[in-house]
Amino acid sequence: MFSDMNYFRFSAKERTCSRKVDQVAHEKDVAIYVNRSYYTSLRATLNDTKELAVGHLFFHGMIKSHDNIEHIENEDKAIVKVELKPSSSCQNNVLEYIDVSWTVSADAIYGGIALLQEAPLYRKTGAFHVAILMHHKGYKYFLLEDIARHNVIEKAIGKAILEGIEREEYILLFSGRLMHELVRKILIAKIPIIGGISATTCEAIDLAQKYGATLIGFIREGRMNIYTHPARIVEFFQC
Repeated sequence: MFSDMNYFRFSAKERTCSRKVDQVAHEKDVAIYVNRSYYTSLRATLNDTKELAVGHLFFHGMIKSHDNIEHIENEDKAIVKVELKPSSSCQNNVLEYIDVSWTVSADAIYGGIALLQEAPLYRKTGAFHVAILMHHKGYKYFLLEDIARHNVIEKAIGKAILEGIEREEYILLFSGRLMHELVRKILIAKIPIIGGISATTCEAIDLAQKYGATLIGFIREGRMNIYTHPARIVEFFQC
């Protein structure tokens, strides 16, 4: 996932240059094979590559659930082989309105962000995007990391598919900006609450509003910006 690399640190203030060792992330090609034929390659981190392949195939309409998968293997982390059951092609790129009635506390959101910020590869290198899928009751969560933001979202959804969980019961928290493309992907996967530590965009807000998702940005230090459907956050009714 990473290697120790030598570098020189220059200090403009002190006018010094010192030799240091840094932990630097690797990025490798991950080849995905479907029914024994080469499908595509993704530039990614060699962790959770099964999840990456499944998430990628989901967003490209190849699978809908774990039931569509006959077999999956990755003896070599850089090669994932997926055998699909006959007639498993699906239309997964269709956006549908998300209608769930459960709510969650702000403290649960802050707790998820605290877990996100302790992600091991991010802590070691500073190079990784992080996503957390967290059940709204807090009893289960999955943490995924990758150098590419689209990859980490695909890993998160791939993990959900392989675990067979009900995605509409989960919250997705992300370490980067919540841009339109990423929010659209998460909406396709029917995640009702999407949160991040950074900014979002007008287009992402419009999309979340239209399809019923709660979109939250700038989650940090006991505060958050709730842009859409705020009633899913318990404390909203106390304002």
